[in-house]
Amino acid sequence: MRFTLRFPSFGLVFTAVFIIQLAAAGSAVHAQTSHSRSWSVFAGTGKPDSPIAVRPSDPTTVALQNVYGIEVTADGIFFSTVDDHSIWKSDHNGTTIRRIAGTGEKGLSGDGGPAIEATFNAPHEIRADRDGNLFVADTRNHCIRRIDAATGVIETLAGDGVEGFRGDGQTGDKARFSQPHSIVLDGDGGLLVADTTNHRLRRIDLETRIVTTVSGDGQRKLPEEGELASDVSVFGPRSLAIDEQAIWLVLREGNSVWSIDRQSGRIRRVAGTGKKGHSGDGGDPLSATFRGPKGIAVDSAGNLLVVDTENQAMRYVDLENNVIDTMKIPFKMKRPHGTAVLSREGNEDVYFVSDSENHRVLAGR
Repeated sequence: MRFTLRFPSFGLVFTAVFIIQLAAAGSAVHAQTSHSRSWSVFAGTGKPDSPIAVRPSDPTTVALQNVYGIEVTADGIFFSTVDDHSIWKSDHNGTTIRRIAGTGEKGLSGDGGPAIEATFNAPHEIRADRDGNLFVADTRNHCIRRIDAATGVIETLAGDGVEGFRGDGQTGDKARFSQPHSIVLDGDGGLLVADTTNHRLRRIDLETRIVTTVSGDGQRKLPEEGELASDVSVFGPRSLAIDEQAIWLVLREGNSVWSIDRQSGRIRRVAGTGKKGHSGDGGDPLSATFRGPKGIAVDSAGNLLVVDTENQAMRYVDLENNVIDTMKIPFKMKRPHGTAVLSREGNEDVYFVSDSENHRVLAGR
């Protein structure tokens, strides 16, 4: 069946405005450019065997075991950790953190009860809607979970815990996914899902819970530029971001970054040749190479942060000037994954990156 892609007008503001003060401990300063920042450890000790924040704790004194996803909201910053299958919440100032979902054990349980008593299996990413409800890509359970902001109760929104591909045109309880890594709210009542090893981008209607495929046909091929996203392959969709104009899509196996125009529904390559490497800084992003890119975020200037995971780096794509650079982060990272941006009125954006296998989150301000 042919699926005609349509993305209506953008209905949400995804980058909130906050005034915060971040702790300066461990900061390091480098030469100033438009994306230059002073970096510090925001959360995590760098050791997986540090104390767990079962109660509110100093974020720099607790374990964040293989931290992946980062989500900034109006009242806090959320993190997901893969090795202990949990979701955490910090305040904006980096003064306190606590576990809000997951027991620390691997499993698929807890629906209908408190999220703090539920189990996950390597949750990779979290998102929050305007009411504070959380959505979790429960990656190795092959499903999408939802935590109600008012009650703290968790449910499975889509997927049945079995890896596979089925359920388009049906409700989420009949759908199956294969290692969904990334999710993002589309601003029009839907949740987009990077169904990674099914090589598809899918959508869950949050009112009807009907699941559809937006892009991808299961083939391990790069898209054809300029075509409708509904008509192309997407090779290893790994991370999603969104703004008024575009859906931004990182293809890990495709070593490239793409955008889907929200009006026309057409897809185009934004950065990366598709080949593996670490090249192109100072030049056209289309001529650059990545090595297993994963996280992506959009800053307040409309430019892209791309976590170049296997290069142990974060790249900055300046779309206005058509230039890519490797950000100067004076910490040796080990397989970083997630990124997010905190925008503050009258201040520079604060950038976050999850230094995953160093079990910490870095902040650049």
